Amino acid sequence: MKILVVTQYYWPEYFQVTAECEELAQRGHSVTVLTGLPNYPSGVIPKEYRYGRNRTQLRNGVEIIRVPLIARGKNPVRLAFNYHSFAWFSKRAAGKLPDDFDVVYVPEISPVTMIEAAALYKKRHGTPLLVYCCDLWPESLKNILGNHGKPIVDFYGKISKRLYSEADLLPVQSPAFSQYLERVHGIPAEKTPFLPQFGDSEYLSMNFNVAHEGINFLVMGNMGRAQDIPVILNAVLKMSHKRGFTVHFVGDGSCFEETKSFVRANGLSDRVILHGRKPHEDMPGYYENADACILTLNGDTWIGSTVPSRLQGYMAAGKPVIAAINGGAQTIIAKSNCGAFTGAGDVDGLALLLDDYISFPGKYERCGENGRSFFESNFSREHHIDELEKMLISLYKENKRV
Repeated sequence: MKILVVTQYYWPEYFQVTAECEELAQRGHSVTVLTGLPNYPSGVIPKEYRYGRNRTQLRNGVEIIRVPLIARGKNPVRLAFNYHSFAWFSKRAAGKLPDDFDVVYVPEISPVTMIEAAALYKKRHGTPLLVYCCDLWPESLKNILGNHGKPIVDFYGKISKRLYSEADLLPVQSPAFSQYLERVHGIPAEKTPFLPQFGDSEYLSMNFNVAHEGINFLVMGNMGRAQDIPVILNAVLKMSHKRGFTVHFVGDGSCFEETKSFVRANGLSDRVILHGRKPHEDMPGYYENADACILTLNGDTWIGSTVPSRLQGYMAAGKPVIAAINGGAQTIIAKSNCGAFTGAGDVDGLALLLDDYISFPGKYERCGENGRSFFESNFSREHHIDELEKMLISLYKENKRV
């Protein structure tokens, strides 16, 4: 097939779409990616992508076409400009693309407006569209705006319904998403099959059980509002164990500076260490020093039903998972027996679980291997891309018959 992929984020930004596209290209498909200038999560466009440089690239068999956008910066206003600038410039670029693509694919995380260019291409050329729903809109806006942004949420609710309805197939990364899409946007359940995200299978063969002092808890990935970082920090304040453990944050995001201020103000510098964003190749070193991993999500909206991709990473690394979370992730932890959980936002419950791990680590001895076993059966890259490829081929063949 000749596949057009529309995504605001792509290499050198670290998102799963890069692995998807390169694997599809390796399997013999022609893959063209329409994307923006890299600036996630720093909010700054690197020098090598400014002033019109590197607007077209070829990497690992994938043709990359980059359109200009406004860097996301560090505040909500800049982020809004970032979202809309990509939608505008990508629509202009899509209008100039050849008409011979067999299928269009959008791995939709925030913002939903990244679907705009793909929907335009479909409208002009009748090309089937697959949107992989990894984030719910306008639900994501509620996490950012709270109760004060209802007019904005309602406005984007209409846009979201229109864009989701353009998809011929809308697989979801969490089973609960199907309920939301049907109730809120009227998308029938048969159009929203479950397609779990994948984790790094390379971790399965690595031994991360390296001797070290004390108990180290690890939190990987984006530090935004949805990740509910405060529940972790407040749980640390409430823990009965005041010594002998450390919580390590490896990542960056909109709440990084806020987290740094909280740690300083509450005298947690010896308990909480912020490492910042690190390259992917450094991740094994952090897992080697980790005893267990912490997973949290804000449960105030449907976003709390997401299955965060970091859960798969934790499981592949063979680390017990201690979570304050709802929805699909809670179901997976229970089904796999890879750790322990309490509800989203439950500070006291998370503090008790962390204390319990420190006091009785033997209770969690099998959790890591349980997680790895479940991962191999459900979350491998091969399994994910096999299913994605089948869906794309199915849309292509149906369109050919028509």
